[in-house]
Amino acid sequence: MSMDVKDFNSRIIGLLIISILITIMFLYKFIYLIPLIFIAVLIFQGNKKIFSYISRHTRQIQTYNIEDGVFYSEKKASAVLIIDDIQMDYKDFTNSNLKSYISSFYKILDIAKDINIVLKKESFDKNAYVESLSQKMQALRIMIDSDPSNEKAKRKLELMETIISRIESGENPFKYEMYIIVNSKDKNSALATASMIRQGLEGLGIKTRIATLNEIQELLKDFFRSKLNLNKIVLPTQIPYLTPISIEKKPSNGIIIDGILLGKDPNNSLVFWNIAKSQNTHLLIVGPTGSGKTEFLIWLSTLLSVIYGGTIILFDIKGDIKHRLSKYKVPFQLINPLFYRLGLLDEYEIPIKIKLLQIEKILLNSFRLSKFSSSILYTYLNRLIDTSYLKYRIKWKDLEKYLNELNDFQLKYYLSKLINILSSMEDSELPPLLNGVSENEINVIDLTLIKSEEIKRLIIYSVLQEVYNKFSLEKIYDIPRVFLVLDEAWTILKNESEDYPIVVDLVKRGRGHGISIIMATQNLEDLGDLATIYLDNIGVVVFMNNGDKKFWEEVRRFVNVDDDTLSNNLMFMGRGEALVRFLGDPRPIVIRLGNLASSSL
Repeated sequence: MSMDVKDFNSRIIGLLIISILITIMFLYKFIYLIPLIFIAVLIFQGNKKIFSYISRHTRQIQTYNIEDGVFYSEKKASAVLIIDDIQMDYKDFTNSNLKSYISSFYKILDIAKDINIVLKKESFDKNAYVESLSQKMQALRIMIDSDPSNEKAKRKLELMETIISRIESGENPFKYEMYIIVNSKDKNSALATASMIRQGLEGLGIKTRIATLNEIQELLKDFFRSKLNLNKIVLPTQIPYLTPISIEKKPSNGIIIDGILLGKDPNNSLVFWNIAKSQNTHLLIVGPTGSGKTEFLIWLSTLLSVIYGGTIILFDIKGDIKHRLSKYKVPFQLINPLFYRLGLLDEYEIPIKIKLLQIEKILLNSFRLSKFSSSILYTYLNRLIDTSYLKYRIKWKDLEKYLNELNDFQLKYYLSKLINILSSMEDSELPPLLNGVSENEINVIDLTLIKSEEIKRLIIYSVLQEVYNKFSLEKIYDIPRVFLVLDEAWTILKNESEDYPIVVDLVKRGRGHGISIIMATQNLEDLGDLATIYLDNIGVVVFMNNGDKKFWEEVRRFVNVDDDTLSNNLMFMGRGEALVRFLGDPRPIVIRLGNLASSSL
């Protein structure tokens, strides 16, 4: 019995020893878990702090109310402006002017005692951007090769070449958003202060707008959790405009500080039109009756005659021009077209076969002929010339013998009437109309005695074409030698044929031959289907005061005008005020135009 007890105890002791050994072996194998458990505990503790930080700041963001233009709490409010565009950079100014503008910039910001400027910058693939520009440039070059007169394509190509040049010289392009955050004690005061700052910046050419609710939410997500440490003090002139724009956007000073005085801007600074440095020598005025178009045309004509000494030809549709020139005692030559013939069939130095094509265009546009009718006249004229021994003795009346070939009696009678009109005006011994034009003087072609709109168009188109024929044979000129001034231009522009244009061709090709055309009409619709071509190729466009919002909405296709400027300024411009756009710059200038009616602007 005692042996059995001893044996049992020895077995128990053995089992305990074995258990202890197994436990020691288990702990030895997994002892490396201890530091991992320790690290996990540290991470857990750290995450508790991080979660607490995020939760605390998220709750802080959520305590703000967000509306369009502002976010606010019970103790604080912040209005948010977004800078859409800065119209100029430091390259647009002299040193003194730049300091003045920078000082004005900071004075405007000083309206608010607590203000932040935030610039969000985002880089992108420069090489992909350059490659994209290169492809667009190649397409533009093809367009220019097919149409060398395409000024719009040339300007785009020039801008893209400038951008690539600057990138290659080290400037890195980037995307950006810029905010001005105006802090105040409550919502209303923050918005009121932001509105004053916005108006002040608009005066400096810095276009701003109120941020939307969604834009403010995105801004808060990006920046609210970060606190900026502001510990540097500088003078305003030590920091230039916060502008990311690297391409000059205003007309160069050379265009607006010399040449023909157009008027004064809102700051009473004189604004000129330097024809020699302008991309194009033509000018268009658009404005309703009573806006001051005719007064401005007379002002321009007088200055052009005095400064450039060129030949000025004005077409007087209503009689206003001759009366006002007489009233202001401006010397001019009055031309009655009834005392002259047009000289359409005169050969001069232009081959008669080429003139026939020109005559077809003139008649088609003047009398609104169909292509078929104008083709018949062209064919008959061509046959008449081929069968005539003395080309300079050709008469329009001679065309009547061909009309018997027509089976269409309606067309036959109409062409017979047209031939009689042309014969009465042309088959005479009167001198050609251009012989009555005095060089280097102001000439007024008086169309008030002509009652037929068709005849008026015939005279105008014929003079335009003959002037081009005369000057196109001479060498290239950079400065215009002849200025064609047309009031009430709708009389010839509104229905000018796209396939047989006369004025458009003159606008495109006239500059190289020293020809400048200046036109005035009532609205953009008067330009007809060719409106875009005119506005893309005319050097200066003057939009006169017009209370029609639809008119200004149409103007915005060609100039950069924001909603506030349209609603608060342009809709209420007075007589003689205008929005002026220089070719190559979509940002216009508001000008009080010059005139001879008053002694000062």
